[in-house]
Amino acid sequence: MYNPSVTVRRIDVLIRILNGRNVNLTPNNVRAFSSEGTITIGNVSKEISKPKKVEYVPRKYVTIKDGQLNSLSQSSLRNLRWMMQKDILGQDMFLLGSPGPSRRKVALQYLELTQRELEYVSLSRDTTEADLKQRREIQSSTAKYFDQSAVRAAVEGRVLVIEGIEKAERNVLPVLNNLLENREMHLEDGRFLIPASRYDKLLEEHGVKEVTRWKLVRVDENFRVIALGLPVPRYNGQPLDPPLRSRFQARDVATIGFGVNIINLYRNSYLLFL
Repeated sequence: MYNPSVTVRRIDVLIRILNGRNVNLTPNNVRAFSSEGTITIGNVSKEISKPKKVEYVPRKYVTIKDGQLNSLSQSSLRNLRWMMQKDILGQDMFLLGSPGPSRRKVALQYLELTQRELEYVSLSRDTTEADLKQRREIQSSTAKYFDQSAVRAAVEGRVLVIEGIEKAERNVLPVLNNLLENREMHLEDGRFLIPASRYDKLLEEHGVKEVTRWKLVRVDENFRVIALGLPVPRYNGQPLDPPLRSRFQARDVATIGFGVNIINLYRNSYLLFL
């Protein structure tokens, strides 16, 4: 027969065992936060630069008090530390999880923590290449091309958050794949995005006038992509092609750590006796 008191006692013993182990991150590991300083999570540190447009930086997703990060679980801290590692290495990220705002919240927490500017696009079956690259609109009786979120993020060095990547149609995937792998994109107005290293080399060899005549546009070296998606086939959607999937570093952000589960279970069991 199930005995709740025995379960509570066992959980209490497990918590005391876990508290004696020095393996978890604590909020005190995050320190020295400022707009022009350094943010540290565990053993990973990243220099923070002042954003060009502060209105593009997410707000009110993390709480900083006296240089310490508060109100975040150990699982959230591990996710942020992992994202910081990939950002430092210049790698794009793919955050997996169950339906809901948890994946988006983790991404916005990291952007606010590192003071990175955000560009956001939500994919659906109706999304076309124009929604990622350029749209043609009429302004002052003249048809002009206007850059969309992916192009703005690449040129300005922002972080492009792509939500619902499992809903992308096949005709959109080559555009994303080329942008992720080569940092290249051909635009409808004749310009061509190329990576920063190649642009700087061409600029040094041929000069500003020649590079401008070629309509080459420099992709900022700080440009990153964070994709948010659901695991398929558990949920409905299209599985990512292997070439596109290999461009990302993936992480399941919905899984809660063992210690957090134990504490939550202990709290829920304790409330039963109140």
